[in-house]
Amino acid sequence: MKKIIFCLLLSALFLTGCGQNSSSENISSSENIPVEVTQTETEETLPLPTHAAFPEADPNAVTFDDEIFSFASVVNDDDTAAEGELSVESVDGNKMLKFTDTSTNIDNLDTAVQKIRISVGQLLRPDQLESVYSITFDCYAEAKSDLFLSDDGIYRTVAGWIGGGGGTICADGNWYSFSDFSGSGINEYDLERSDACHVEFKFLLAESGKKWDSTVDDVNFSIMRWGMQNISDFYIDNITFYDIEGNAIPLNPSEPESDTESSEETLQESTSETEIQNTETEAMS
Repeated sequence: MKKIIFCLLLSALFLTGCGQNSSSENISSSENIPVEVTQTETEETLPLPTHAAFPEADPNAVTFDDEIFSFASVVNDDDTAAEGELSVESVDGNKMLKFTDTSTNIDNLDTAVQKIRISVGQLLRPDQLESVYSITFDCYAEAKSDLFLSDDGIYRTVAGWIGGGGGTICADGNWYSFSDFSGSGINEYDLERSDACHVEFKFLLAESGKKWDSTVDDVNFSIMRWGMQNISDFYIDNITFYDIEGNAIPLNPSEPESDTESSEETLQESTSETEIQNTETEAMS
């Protein structure tokens, strides 16, 4: 009899435990029912700047802010020289000298050279010429075609590589080249207009006296861009002259005569001629 009662008690306990497990499972399953969650709006992510900020110019640099560029000219001295026009254009509020290429096309892209001559005699005094040891400037390229084929097989409107060189005529009449220059390549293959390529030209023989002096008739230097990978225009800014100690040389541009000064000189000359004629007439009489 005791065995029967013991078995009945075990059965009751077993059934009670199963009921509790079933209840807990039901509770658990009800807690896991998916609930629709409303996502909160996140702050709008602003795009990164397309270009780096324009470099700050030295106070003695040619910045083209006055829109004067009479000292610059396009060079067409051989078959590879690209034809173009010069102007001062404002890009993002910064004025620069622009070489608008008018002749480079898909057929001569590999060989075309954009050349600009800078007449230093209009920017520095004769007594300053011997002090010039190095020249710096910033340049940019802006694509105007989609001839550049990227590695992924897509033609893109990007500037591509920026590079070239330059040179000058020195005191002994010989041509001396400056060092070549090349862009960083950071954004040249991503942007329609590249970031600045900062260039430093040094007289290779400056310490030996092979440099400018007052005997040079036409003091100038040329900036040449070659190796173009896309049809593009060329920009120049912040031309600065330095002495051997790294000091920027102050500019002394020659200012054209004003209309008032020219008129006064013309009036004085005509008055002098009239007085001479009157004197001659009186003497003859």
